[in-house]
Amino acid sequence: MSELAGPASAQLNRSLEVPLTVSERARIVIQLGSAMLATGLLCVGLIQKYFGPPELANIADLIMAVAALVVAIPIFWHALFGLLSQDSHTIIDQLVTLATLAALANGNFVTATLIPVIMAIGHFLEERSILGAQAAIEGLRTLHARKAHLLTADGEREVEPSELKKGDLLVVRPGDVIAADGEISEGSSAVDQSPVTGESVPEDLAPGDPVYAGTINLTGLIRVRVTRTGTQTALGRVVGLLREAEQSKTPVLKLIERYAGYYVPIILTIAGVVLFVTRDMSRAVAVLITGCPGALVLAGPTAMIAALAAASRLGILIKNTRFLESLADVDTVVLDKTGTLTLGRLELLSIRPMNGHEEDDLLRLAVTCAAASRHPASRAIVRAAESAGIETRLNDLEHQIEEVSGKGIMATRSGEVTLLGRREWLVEQGIELPENPEHSGSIVWLGRIERTAEGTRGQAVGCLLLADTPRPEAKQALRDLRALGVERSVLLTGDRKEVARKIGADLEMDEIIAEVLPEQKLQTVHAEREAGNLVMVVGDGVNDALALASGDVGVALGAVASDVALQSADVALMTNDLGRLPACVRLARRTRSTVHQNVLIGAGISIAFVWLASVGIIGPLAGALLHNVGEFFVIGNSARLLRFDQTRD
Repeated sequence: MSELAGPASAQLNRSLEVPLTVSERARIVIQLGSAMLATGLLCVGLIQKYFGPPELANIADLIMAVAALVVAIPIFWHALFGLLSQDSHTIIDQLVTLATLAALANGNFVTATLIPVIMAIGHFLEERSILGAQAAIEGLRTLHARKAHLLTADGEREVEPSELKKGDLLVVRPGDVIAADGEISEGSSAVDQSPVTGESVPEDLAPGDPVYAGTINLTGLIRVRVTRTGTQTALGRVVGLLREAEQSKTPVLKLIERYAGYYVPIILTIAGVVLFVTRDMSRAVAVLITGCPGALVLAGPTAMIAALAAASRLGILIKNTRFLESLADVDTVVLDKTGTLTLGRLELLSIRPMNGHEEDDLLRLAVTCAAASRHPASRAIVRAAESAGIETRLNDLEHQIEEVSGKGIMATRSGEVTLLGRREWLVEQGIELPENPEHSGSIVWLGRIERTAEGTRGQAVGCLLLADTPRPEAKQALRDLRALGVERSVLLTGDRKEVARKIGADLEMDEIIAEVLPEQKLQTVHAEREAGNLVMVVGDGVNDALALASGDVGVALGAVASDVALQSADVALMTNDLGRLPACVRLARRTRSTVHQNVLIGAGISIAFVWLASVGIIGPLAGALLHNVGEFFVIGNSARLLRFDQTRD
């Protein structure tokens, strides 16, 4: 491999614990900078050669020769190093060296420059996956709380999360990120635990309930007794396991390397035999020139660049060349639920009025309470009311609103109280309610209390059924994947079993695994791979990062994905459309097929021209002109990928 893909890859794979150093990043910039400089010099040389004075033609050749050397010298060095050390990963460098030397010997400076430039770009694309692993780990760290509010004998004190220890008591206000794993000792609140557990709905937690570092307190003031800190927290373990998952990936063996491994010695042997038999140096040089593996070298990168362009047009970001070998052959898809298969937010599904009330009346009364709250259930009710044309802005002077953390909302007006919240809370307030209806999502009850001179009378108004709903295109996307041979589908979520079963049944999933933490998701993916399945993992959250990194191919929903999921994946869907998943598989198969075609084209044309050169039909000059034919065919064949259409291909 070249400088980009050789030492850099080896060094980073040895130690992912340390972010890229300044020198490593500088080397990448220098490599790409030299490629751009060489391209610029080549353009200047061509302009000078064809439009400048004829007497300065030698200057033009000199400029183009310098351009070739600028970009090729690092490759020459690593080819020589690989040859001496018998490093099989430098076979591409050896091929490029052979091609460049043959082109330089014949004065074909355009070929001598462009081949190393294209390889530098291809290796940079490969390097991005390594940089992504680092960015994923750094992204996880950003989820930790910036500060923690420690309660001591002298009062409250702001400290760094790293200073916390087991047994400390933290004060966590609404909007704060919880700094460590712990247990609520006082207070109650709704806590958004989706970054760690994948739970679609914020949980109403009370004393004795566990909380995790990196989760967000939404509504009430709570005090948390610390149980685990730093790397021992659930989020800390995700960081460590993510590193292990990245390190466990075996290096991708390029398709082109499989074919090129025997090419260099074969061409050198043929040239040597021709020289020995014919004693004609011209024929031997012609064999080297016509055997210049430009088409083979371009077989992979040109198809890759065309595929990347086609994918970008469809809103698909290909981040890792692994998709060529893995995505095309996946037979199992593992999908997260919240935010991936579903919209990731509560929606009002049904209204159940009671005691003579109409649905519109119930919704209008519910908005009286919900409009002043930021709770996800309240937001869902407000959206439903707006869709129904119900006024959602309230006169604060007419209504006195009180939100009781973890229980519900109370709106008081002229001695009349409207309550919206959990069934148990309304029952505590003296409102008789039936048992909760059978429903896999959230259930919110509405009741009214009238206070008169004669006493207090409570009445149930009804209940509202809410749930996270599947994406409209999810079912068709799964059917399309099955038609492509992805026979097994697994729903993997941290959400409750009853919620997961409802979604899985609606989408006809083969297996449903619920109430799992990130570590258990990782174990599930490993189990699928050990069973012989080639697994594509699709997710969008922090809790999916481990699974994304450990699957054969990780796909993140980019538009809604966390930075961590986005960096851990090989492919990112830049829209929320799951219909892009079948397109990814089809594009990968088309790209792999194109690479195979390119290899056959390049090898076939090279073999034909080498034979013609060895029998003396093609001389060095003709060979210099004709050996580019294969490159033109390869580039043209790869360009067909630009017309890829996800609805037809």
